[in-house]
Amino acid sequence: MADAKKKVTYSFTNSAFGAPFGASLNVNVQKNESPAIGPEIGPDPRNATAVVHLPQTPSVDLGNGIRIDFCHGFRVLIPEGMDVHVRGIDQESEVVLEEFDVTGDGKMHTSERKYYIPWRVEILDKSGKLIASHDYDCRDKKVVIVVPDGGLGDNLAWLPYSEEFRKARQCRLTCICGEWLIRMVAKNYPEINFIPVGQQPNLEGYACYFCAIFPKERKNWRPSDHQNFGMQGSVAKLLGLPPEPKRVKFTLDAPRPIKEPFVCISTMATNPAKHWNYPDGWNIVIRELKNRGYRVLVIDRDHTMQYGPIRESVPSEAEDMTGRRPLTERMAYLQHAAFFIGLPSGLSWLAWNCRIPVVMIAGFTLDGSEFPTPYRVTNFHFCHGCWNDSNLFFDMKVPIWCPRHLGTPREIECTKVITPKMVLEAIDRIPGVLPHKD
Repeated sequence: MADAKKKVTYSFTNSAFGAPFGASLNVNVQKNESPAIGPEIGPDPRNATAVVHLPQTPSVDLGNGIRIDFCHGFRVLIPEGMDVHVRGIDQESEVVLEEFDVTGDGKMHTSERKYYIPWRVEILDKSGKLIASHDYDCRDKKVVIVVPDGGLGDNLAWLPYSEEFRKARQCRLTCICGEWLIRMVAKNYPEINFIPVGQQPNLEGYACYFCAIFPKERKNWRPSDHQNFGMQGSVAKLLGLPPEPKRVKFTLDAPRPIKEPFVCISTMATNPAKHWNYPDGWNIVIRELKNRGYRVLVIDRDHTMQYGPIRESVPSEAEDMTGRRPLTERMAYLQHAAFFIGLPSGLSWLAWNCRIPVVMIAGFTLDGSEFPTPYRVTNFHFCHGCWNDSNLFFDMKVPIWCPRHLGTPREIECTKVITPKMVLEAIDRIPGVLPHKD
């Protein structure tokens, strides 16, 4: 049981791989205050502050001054002078998950578990007599789901589950997410009320849930470790939904920007652990694709990135389409590309959502960590899959994340041992790919 009078500081992450938002989640729930809950995101100009002010008073009146809702766990307000025992039961299993005593202090009290649970909350007096109860049922009630405006891949991975939750629970859904994403998708989700992050709305609602990869110590904020279910599966579990791959509803009707056959690639990511580290591997593959008659466009945002002492640049033999271009422009190219080659990063998610074949060069994540693709390339004969190790947690603050072999000859070997031959063999499995000209 969490006494919400106390100010508790939590750390959110804004990336699929654990990047800190750069600030804290403050829970300061008192009887006459509107609490602010949500991540304050760091200095990247793509990001904004995602803070939700929960209702001052729980929305459901159980009588006798007792009120309850399910905003960030179940919240119970017990009037002064009433001593009770609160019991939280999972309706599906009929198992008691949490219980605690409340002396009539007139304060808000919240459950430790913050993810979706179909709660039955019972209030008993000192003698054990049931004096009030409520079964979770959000049909036709207002529910808020927050998709923090962090990494591109995170947003694209998590947004579809807002719609799945709405359909499954038949609720009136408000989704808080990045304004750029709202502009791109709102017309395709007419049943969702979108609010941009940064407006800090004071939302009245029956329930509220946050989509995120939570730090290891926040065990009660997720039903299972994200390493076991991947980017989409972990949030599906958090919202009580089947962990099935889901795409964003994009409108894909841009005119073809290039007459010739072309391929899009993305070679940059937020840490060298995600990069393809085979020496000159990209240029070797690019030369072969050019020989087959493809133009090769590198569509990363950044031409060069610095990781501590390491400086990485996009491959010299690709056509440079880098820069702070609108995502709609990148999508116009992706919709008409023969296929995409990328890494476990946001542009790969964008390409998959544009419904083209995606060749993913991946070493530190395992199959199922991202979206399904039959053209995933991993060398399983060497160290791999550290992101899926539940004993580890990806640290975006370090210049190179290689928890098992950092500083040794085996550092980031997971992608150093993926050869151009392996990548080209994955490309050759794509239907309709152009053959070698010689």
